[in-house]
Amino acid sequence: MCLACEEPGYFFRMWCADFVARGEMPPGVTPEDLAALGLPQPKATGTSPGHSPGAASANAFACDSPAE
Repeated sequence: MCLACEEPGYFFRMWCADFVARGEMPPGVTPEDLAALGLPQPKATGTSPGHSPGAASANAFACDSPAE
């Protein structure tokens, strides 16, 4: 398959993976679709009241490159 044909499928998979990483089901996607893409089912993320779901993910990345 050519790159032009593969690229939309790649971006769709990344779009779905982003939802799954947040513990959400992508809109319009079934569990069977996720399995066909090789993605796991989203896990429910329990949040306490007053805690925004984006707060934890905002601090999730830490650069591990050596400081210069």
